[in-house]
Amino acid sequence: MTWVYKSFLVVAVMILILASAGCAELPAGGESGWSGIFSPSESPETPDGQDADPGYLTPVTPYPTATSSMAGPTFSMLPEVAPTPDMYVIIYNRTTQFTQTTEAFAFDLTAPPLLIDFDVEPKMITREVHAKSDYTDRKYKNYKQTFPSEDAWFKVTVRDRGTGAIVAENGFGKLYSADTHKQIYMGRPGNYQIELAGNDVKVHVLMRAGGV
Repeated sequence: MTWVYKSFLVVAVMILILASAGCAELPAGGESGWSGIFSPSESPETPDGQDADPGYLTPVTPYPTATSSMAGPTFSMLPEVAPTPDMYVIIYNRTTQFTQTTEAFAFDLTAPPLLIDFDVEPKMITREVHAKSDYTDRKYKNYKQTFPSEDAWFKVTVRDRGTGAIVAENGFGKLYSADTHKQIYMGRPGNYQIELAGNDVKVHVLMRAGGV
């Protein structure tokens, strides 16, 4: 083998080695190591046909970005709200002094309810009581005491006008409690008779109905 042939063989082998190194496949994802990660200033190029939207998200308009030039909140006085008018019709509104007195009224309730509110002011009695003192001297003395009259009472009775049967009743004193404000509620239509009776009391009675 001549020297020229040996030189040609060495050159051919080197060309084959270099060609094989140039055709070697790179690792998946580009170059090996961290050199395959894009820097923050770069953006990856997506080949055509690989950026199809899967359809899970709906594009919307972004919220405006807050800036220091945005106006701050302002405060203003709210307008005065007019009081809500009474939804019921007043059919009776009176203050009466009762001294063994009874009053009765007829009312045909066609648009319930019927509300009967009453506030009772009983007659007050002042008496002088002879009793022992609770202090250190423990002597008997005369004391003045003020309390409601034992004869003070008031009662509202609602009857069915056709039968006279009592359908509702409430009051102050006697069989009723000493609460001075009470109400009767009638939720059914009917032809009623309303009776007000009492003694040693001054009473304000307010009756309202859903319609007349």
